[in-house]
Amino acid sequence: MADNNTIKECENEKDLCKRQVRAICLHCSKNLCRIHLIEHTQLIEENVRSELNTLADKFNELSSKFNDLSISSDFLEQPFSQLEQWRRDAHNKIDEIIEKKRQEINDKIDEYKKLFTISNLEQLEKINASKKLIAELIQDTDASHQQISDLQTCIDNTENYLNSLTTHKINTISHPLIWPVDIHTQHFQAQPISSINILRDFKITYIRLDGIIRRHYVNANIFGTMNNLIRVFIQRYPLLEALARSESSSTIFTDHQPKYDFVLPAEVHGRCIRTRYSNDHKLVLISDYESIVFYETSFPLSDHNHPNILMACAFQRLSNKTPFGWPIYLNVPRTKCRGQDVQDALQNVLGNFFPLNPNTDRLLYDAYLSTSINGYTKQTKLNTILQNELDFSKTHVTLFVNIANLIVEQYEQNALI
Repeated sequence: MADNNTIKECENEKDLCKRQVRAICLHCSKNLCRIHLIEHTQLIEENVRSELNTLADKFNELSSKFNDLSISSDFLEQPFSQLEQWRRDAHNKIDEIIEKKRQEINDKIDEYKKLFTISNLEQLEKINASKKLIAELIQDTDASHQQISDLQTCIDNTENYLNSLTTHKINTISHPLIWPVDIHTQHFQAQPISSINILRDFKITYIRLDGIIRRHYVNANIFGTMNNLIRVFIQRYPLLEALARSESSSTIFTDHQPKYDFVLPAEVHGRCIRTRYSNDHKLVLISDYESIVFYETSFPLSDHNHPNILMACAFQRLSNKTPFGWPIYLNVPRTKCRGQDVQDALQNVLGNFFPLNPNTDRLLYDAYLSTSINGYTKQTKLNTILQNELDFSKTHVTLFVNIANLIVEQYEQNALI
């Protein structure tokens, strides 16, 4: 017979049970007899069923919320309201500037009126004095050669004065208004957006050092970066070039393969280089209207100690200074760069892009430097500063080249505009 001290009794909580333990509940680790094990199991099943029903009700509630879910009007309308407010603020600011400048113009006009009156009186005094002298000389019928020469000089000076009045003007020098509007979003963060693969055709204009210009369409993930786009372009270039050959009637084709780190991406706007894209620039930020240009470079862009840097160069018609064609980059010294160095760099590449000899056809083009410091722009003819040093660390410098119309017409017939 077993010892009573070794027998485990039922641990039922509702009533005191002396029955011998028949099983252990794995759910709550209690020792139970056969009868209370059945009751305990039924109770657990009821509790589990109740919890499951509660969870099911919550899932049904969540599902119904999705049925009624929509994008809030604040999300859709607020950014436009903010943009409209920015527009009003910008217009108010412009109105303030215009009112201030209008007053400045009125002050300049008042100042000019005073100078105009004083100068005219001075000229009339000289004319009256000369008329009096002529009357005396006519009466005496005697005049020296010097007196006649002085009178003629007075007439010439007066005519020059009258002609100069037609050149007087008050110029309003305008600068582009650069008030950036940044668009930021706050939304889904669970899935990295870079993992989403949405492709888009990017129109790339590729400008080579030898003057050949091609336009290609490169299919890339819009959530990638400019670095990704460059790599895709280089990888697919042989296929892109073969496609260009099949679609073009031009016979000017050479074996060429762009190299990574020798491609400078930039945005061209209004026939000028507006900005250089960084390698981490997000492609999704590039609009369909931006003109992407890849420039082949002669040195690796990652070499920040290279003795040369790239200077932007844009082109205009010599006759009316209207921009045309694609801008390019010139290789100029990083330090101690003189105007002569810029002119040499221009002459080295100009013949690659235009049907002229930079050394013998100098009358067909001229050039001037446009330097910007703290929003102030100054233009200087290049041939007047050949011995001057340029400080690229403090100024933004662009070279503008004015080219004769007959060269422009030949360029536009052959180049990809």
